[in-house]
Parts: sequence; C-alpha cells; structure tokens
Amino acid sequence: MRERSGEAVLFDRANLDSRIAFVSASFLLAYGFAALLDRVGAPERFVGAAPPWFTVVALAALGFLLHSMRVSFYYAGGRAIPAAYSGFANGAVAIALLLPFATRLAGRSWGLGVVFGAFLGLAGAALFLGPLLRRSGAYSLSGLLAARFPKAAPRFGLIAAVAFASGLLAVAGSQIAVDALVDLTGAGRVFAAFTVAAAGLIIAGPGGLGGGVWASAAAAGVALLGFGWPIVALELQGELPVGLFGGPGWADAAALLSAWRVTPAPAGLGVEFGATVAVAMGVAALAPVLAPSVTTEDGHAARASGVASLFWSLFFTLLVAAAIAASAISLAGSVAGQPAERLPEPLYAASSRGLVAICGASVRTPSQAQRACAAQKIAPGAPLRAADVRPAGGDFLLGALPGATDLGAAAAGLMASAIVALGLALTAMGLQACGAAVGNDALYRLRGEVDLTSRRLAITRLALVAVATCGYVAGVTRIVTPPGLIAMAIAISGACVAPALALAFWKRASDEEALAALVAGALTLAVALFMAGPGRHVETYALAALAGATAGLTAGVVRGLASQREKPEAESFVTRVLHGDGEILAPDKGA
Repeated sequence: MRERSGEAVLFDRANLDSRIAFVSASFLLAYGFAALLDRVGAPERFVGAAPPWFTVVALAALGFLLHSMRVSFYYAGGRAIPAAYSGFANGAVAIALLLPFATRLAGRSWGLGVVFGAFLGLAGAALFLGPLLRRSGAYSLSGLLAARFPKAAPRFGLIAAVAFASGLLAVAGSQIAVDALVDLTGAGRVFAAFTVAAAGLIIAGPGGLGGGVWASAAAAGVALLGFGWPIVALELQGELPVGLFGGPGWADAAALLSAWRVTPAPAGLGVEFGATVAVAMGVAALAPVLAPSVTTEDGHAARASGVASLFWSLFFTLLVAAAIAASAISLAGSVAGQPAERLPEPLYAASSRGLVAICGASVRTPSQAQRACAAQKIAPGAPLRAADVRPAGGDFLLGALPGATDLGAAAAGLMASAIVALGLALTAMGLQACGAAVGNDALYRLRGEVDLTSRRLAITRLALVAVATCGYVAGVTRIVTPPGLIAMAIAISGACVAPALALAFWKRASDEEALAALVAGALTLAVALFMAGPGRHVETYALAALAGATAGLTAGVVRGLASQREKPEAESFVTRVLHGDGEILAPDKGA
C-alpha cells in the first residue's frame, strides 16, 4: 500500500472530522428536540420512547451508509480509523459486556472476581494482543491463529470456537437492546426483536468491520450522553446520593442491592481468584474486543487505541455504577415509610411487567399490592421497608434512575437510548467477528485464495443473517439471557481459544500441540459445565473455563515437550511476530 502525502492525510482527516461533526450534531439535535417536547408538555410515553427508536434507526443508517465491497474496508476498516475513535468504540463494546453484571459495579465489587478479571483481560487485549494483532497484518484473531496453525483440524476448530463465541456475544447484545426497548419504552417484544436484529444486520452487513467500529463509536457517544446527563444534572442540583470517586452513599447502595438479592453473595477467596484469572483469559481472547485494533494505521496507533479503550471503559463503568447506586438509593427513599397502596405510580406499572416485586408479588394496582403485602403479614396502611419492594435486577435500576429522581421523560429516553446503543454495538461487533471467521478465515482460505471477493462477502453476509436470525428468536422467546450468553462466550474463549493463543507464541508448538490444547480444553469445559447442572452463575462458567484452559495448556505443553525440538516454520513465525517489522501476513488480492 502506497504511503499518502501529508496533504492527502490532512485532507482525509478534515473530511472525517466534518462527517463526525455532522453525525454528532444530528444526534444532539434529535435528543435536544426530545427534551424540548418534554418541556412543552408532550406525552411522557412518546418523549421517553422516541429517543431509543431514533437511536436504532440512526445507527442502522450510519452502518448502511458505510457500505463497501473493498475487502480492506470490510474486514479491516481500511486500516485508517484514528486511534481515538477506535478506542472510543472499543470502550462501548467493553462496557456492553459488563452491562448484564452492572449491579456488581454499583456494589463496588471491583476487587477479585468477575469485574476485575474483565478489566485485566481488556488491558491485556488493549495493550498487548491488539497491537500484536495489528502488527501481524491479520484481519482478525481467527486469521492469525489460522496462519499460525494452518492444518485443517486445528484451524477449523479454532475458527469455530472464535465464531461461536462471537455469535453468542452478538445474540447477547441483541437481547440487551430488545429488553431495554421492551422494559423501558413498553414496545412489543416481537417488533422490538425484529427491529434490533435488522438494525444489527444493517450495521455489520454492508460495512463490515469499518461500519461496525464507526457505529460503535457513535453508540459510545450516545452512552456518554445518556449516562452522563442524569449524573451531571443530579450533581448540579446537589441531589446525587453518591460520588463518582467514593463517599458514604456507596455503602448504602451496596447494602440495598444485597438486601434485594440482585448482587451475588461473596464467594470464597479461591473462587474469586479463579474467576478473575478465567475471565481475564476469556476477555483477552474475545475477537470483538480485539477487532477495533485491526482498523488502526499501525502497531503504535493500535496501542494508543488500547489506552483510549481502557480510559473510556473505566469512565463508562463509573457512570453506570453511579447511576445504579443513585437509582437504588432513590428508589428505597421513595418506598420506605409508604404503605403499599401509596407507592409511586411507575412502580405498579413496572411490577405488572415483572420488573419489580412488591411484597414478593407482581401487581398491577394499589389494591393488589395491599393484598400481596397482607399475605406477608403487613397490615393495610402500615409503612413498608425498602426491602419489601425488590427490583428484578440492574437493568431496571439503570433505566429507572430518571424516573426515581424526577428528571423527566427526556432523560429516561436518553438512558434507554444508551442501553440500546451499547447493545447494538455489541451485536454489530459480534456479528462482524463471527462472519469474518466463517466467510474469510475459514471458507475463503479453504478455496486456496482464488475465490471471488463478491462471493467471499456473500458468504460472510449469509453467516451474519444466520446469527441475526438466532438473535431474533432468542429475543422473542427469551430462552437464553444476556448474562448466560456472555458468560458462555467468555468460557469458550478462555477454555478453547486462550490456550492456543498462548501456544502460538511458543516456538515448539505446532499444529498437533494446538489441536491437543483445543480438544482437551473443549472437552474439559463441556464436562465441567455438565457436572455443574442447571442454574449456573458466571463464576460457574469461569471456573469451568479455568479447568478447560488448564487442561488445554497442559496437553499442548506436554505434547510439545514430547515432540521434536526443531520446528523452523514455528520458530520463524514467532520471531517475526514478536520481533519483526510487522505485516508478516501478506494482504490478499482483495485488499
């Protein structure tokens, strides 16, 4: 690829900045119009529902306008996305992974455990694996592994593991967006599931990784506004019950979340440590988390993107944690001391949808709430305790902050928009990573790199349609949940992909070692999950993944030590990846 002149680079950057300014202004004008409607007395349901639906349409339109038939843009974003925007987009993907576990953030359980492991894995991906992947010249993690272990069995096995984990994340993101539309705007589930599936497909299908990263960057902007506005507004009014960086309110919020049983009970030190290690390995080897680094100009830009990704992930995490903690304290304050028949009206509506349990039951009216509390031996007119009104989980608490603090319907719509946007970002990046693994790294390479570009993109898009259809079915039927899907994706990544990725940097590892690690890791994971039975928590998946990773890495190392010492091809590959000048994988004809 020819280097562009300084004048051409400046022109492209000015063009890019103008487009970003236009998109930002469009979002701000739309959300500002919603706030204006709220001020002039428009119906609250319309004001609260309009911003999320606009967000879905706008992100889909952005992805569609970035359509391209160029392989270099479709699979690598043209290698020209600035590091700041790539890192911003990856911050949206990272916080979307943590949204289903948001109550752990508000409970301040950031030490050993799932949250700490997620940030360790993100740091490893952002600061080491991402830049390494970019320097290799590969389009994706599965492409790098396929080049390192080229024989059919390990190559297809690793590609299948990467594609399956990415597909699970796409379905999880779709469900996050669908649940937000249904629970926070009152939309019909079938229509919401279809719209979200179609939007994810439109974002990732025409534009591939380039469209996915730019749409994720836009989603990050929506999340910054949606989460930030309520927090800033409450802080300026002096009504924010917690501080972003500490304060007594956090302990009160953690106690409430524990009393409502929406945060898990503390596990033992060994379990927490094992979960930390397993989640770190799994997150670091997730293809959607590594994908934005591929779109940067070079390895240095990829590392700068990683630093930006870590910063925005932590910042978003603080906003989400503060929003849930403030919502919990505000909700408890509106309930405590009130009789069951005089609770705020939104609580009855939320209870009728199963989002809030009043005295252990889902009720529709104050009279039903009074009867449910009477069954709990609470006399009519007697004041309730905060523990008597229990929210179903963090999703409701996050979306309920504007209503619990009287910020208005526009703020509620923005909060819902933020959740929907993050879900769509995870959907788009999961779809793209899955489609690229199937259409490019598996089938295209199988045909000896002689396939037509149009046919390769068509196969990739067919894979996207299949996964989006699964997301639609899951959204309608609710047969799976986002926490379970994300935990399973991390488990597959940690048990099946991470050991092979570690062996890829060992000069004595070849195809046989990678296959041994993959088989041992997958079998151990399957057996561990089967023995755990139903009702698994994320720690269960993490410990099963840790067992699989240990077995897989042990099998690969033992097989490597027993094999011949000299492996010139493996030694050459590792040396060039770690110490070479980069771009060890030659670009294909479509680049």
